[in-house]
Formats: sequence, structure tokens, C-alpha cells
Amino acid sequence: MSEDVRNYYQGIYLTETIMGNPNGDFVDNSPRNFDGRVFTTDKCIKYNIRRYIHETVEDIDQQKDVVFFYPRKSPDVKESDAKYLTKDTIFKNIFGDDFDKLLENSPDVRMFGGTFSFKNEPKQIYGPIQLSYGKDINDAQIKRLQIGAPFADGADGKQKTTGSEAVVDDAVISYDITINPNNYSKLLSQGDLELFIESLWYGTNLRKTTSKKTDSKLLLLIKFKNDKDDGNVKALNLGELKDLIQIKNKMERKRLKDPEKIVKIDTSALEAKLSKYQDHIEKIDVYHDPAELEIKLTLPNIEIKYSEPNDLLRQ
Repeated sequence: MSEDVRNYYQGIYLTETIMGNPNGDFVDNSPRNFDGRVFTTDKCIKYNIRRYIHETVEDIDQQKDVVFFYPRKSPDVKESDAKYLTKDTIFKNIFGDDFDKLLENSPDVRMFGGTFSFKNEPKQIYGPIQLSYGKDINDAQIKRLQIGAPFADGADGKQKTTGSEAVVDDAVISYDITINPNNYSKLLSQGDLELFIESLWYGTNLRKTTSKKTDSKLLLLIKFKNDKDDGNVKALNLGELKDLIQIKNKMERKRLKDPEKIVKIDTSALEAKLSKYQDHIEKIDVYHDPAELEIKLTLPNIEIKYSEPNDLLRQ
């Protein structure tokens, strides 16, 4: 295991969904919204992360890097059957009722925590990594599309049944990230943090179906100084940051006057906030593809490192 995370972090994460559904509701699977204002839950992003770890890192045979909060089909059913194991069964089958073994070998639990009731012993872990609900900052419009059934409806061989699905035209969703090691002492390692960052970006990019497709656009992580050698880390939360960035070429992109469709970020409100706390900030990491998003922070007294998404891949 790598060393424990000993700093507090805050961050902003941006995704973009074009003609897709960033997060459907349970009623009709239309994009979640308040009076037309598109939003998403943290669970859709956490699922992306867990799926990435499950598909690329997990070694179930060796019981290493096991994604615990992930749907697993019963072993005695067909691949097409929708029958899944219970949480208690998964715990017993993989970890043999050993909660410490679960903590040691489940990165998603070390990241996000969870509530457990094994052996009639309720346990709750408030995970070090927390994600907020996401809010659209691009004034996305919800569009309802008519679709037809793929099969004929009757003996005449004609297709008469139609349906509809809802998508957003172009939603840029902004999330807050907080990473607080004090939530559970010595739980989150540097390796876990690196895995989280990689899985956040590339796990979200894996979400590709006809209706559900989302791309990572920006990850901005603020690392705060910690002057404590022992005990809890120094934690300084600046409040929600996701509303402090705006798209400054929003109208030009909607009018298709910007042929490259590049997202240009206005950081003036964020800079004003961060400049007040510059003595407490160790550095800022900014991950983005310059061909897709333009961002420039002006904070002369703070170390700022700009990197492209391939730098997120662990060796």
C-alpha cells in the first residue's frame, strides 16, 4: 500500500453530453431536471468510476481491488438473466465476513465509504471522497425525439407503434469534489487517489450508448497545505466552487459561430475566491484537452500545473 493521503483537496469536474442523456430519472428516464434546468446525481459518476475499476483493475480471483458496491449476477443464472446477488452474499462469498479484509481490498469503499449491516453489526463509513450533484452551466435544452419499434405490430407486417426518448442538446455539467482524509483516518491512500482521478476521467468516457454518452472535459484539483505531522490534516473548505466557473462563449457555440465548438471557461469568479486563500493552497492541478476546452487561471502566487488527460493514466 502507498502512503496515506495527508492533504485536503477541493475540485471542479466538468462533463459534456451532446444529444444524449447524462442521468435519467426513474419515471420515464428523461434527463433529470428542475423546471427544465438539467442536473445529475453523484451516483451516476460513482457508477462510472466503479465500472472502470471493475473492468480494468479488479482481480476477483485474488480478491484484490474488488469493487464492492457493484451489481453482480448470481453464478447459477444465464448471462441474459437479470438476477443479482445481495450485498450480504457478495460480502460473504468474497471476503468471508471479514470487514477488515473488505476495507483492505475494496477501493470504492475506501473512496466513498458505505453503510453495512453484516453479522447484525451496523457499520457506517463516511468516505473521504465526496461528489456533489452536478448542475448544467450551458443552458441545455431537453429535446424529445420520436422513435419507432423495431418489429412489426401485426399480421400485416406494418410498424405502427411509436415511442419517444428525451435527450439534452448540449449539457456541460459542473460538479464539486471534496477529498477529506479526516472523514476516516488513514483510509485513503495516494494510490487510491490516483486511481480515483484516472477512473473519474476515463470511466466517464466509457459511458457510450446511443442515449447515454458523456465526455470528461475538465478536472481542476486544489491541494491545500497541511502543517500537521500527526492527527487530522488541516482542512479548509472554501464552499461550493462549481458555480464559480462559467462558459464565456456559450452563445457563440449555440449559434455555431465557433466552428471548433471549443469550450472557453471564464474563471474570474473562481480566481477572486482563490486569491483570498492563496497562502493556504499548495498547488492546483488542471487536466484538460486544449483542443476541446480553453482555461487559464491567473494566480501568480500559486503553483498551477496544466496537464492533458493522458497524464492521468497510472503507470
